[in-house]
Amino acid sequence: MTRILLNMVFLGLMGLGLPGCLALDPPAVVIKSIEVTGVNKDAMSVALHGTVANEHGGETRLLEFDYRLSISGRSVYQGRHAAEMTLIPGANREIMLPASFPFTELGWDSQSLPDTSNWSMSGSLLYLGEGVLAETLLDMGYRPTVGFSASGELVLEPPN
Repeated sequence: MTRILLNMVFLGLMGLGLPGCLALDPPAVVIKSIEVTGVNKDAMSVALHGTVANEHGGETRLLEFDYRLSISGRSVYQGRHAAEMTLIPGANREIMLPASFPFTELGWDSQSLPDTSNWSMSGSLLYLGEGVLAETLLDMGYRPTVGFSASGELVLEPPN
């Protein structure tokens, strides 16, 4: 009987603390632009530039970005990038997500690149609130994520 009562008290306390942990305002991720960072005869590398902001009243640890990039409507990259930063309340930090892809994914070759092409991307950011409860939930498989997406025009230049 005492054990059942203790379990009920523990579950009640968890119920009081859990909503606060789960109600954490997620960080806001905004991808603003794409930049060609390298081109060779077979492939291209790009960088997606943006910001991430902590709109929560406590510290937020950013763990990992998981994202996909499409060029001209074709999926050309899918990957992960370690976030490895902690944001204090109200902080706003610049981010850069790398991607690379072979021209064959798009039917291009280095001698006949278009001047511009449309791009789109989508992804999610795995983050963690402060405190032992948040880490325990992460260990138990609770993965708080926030999604983001962007699109625009990629300006291409032929390799030198």
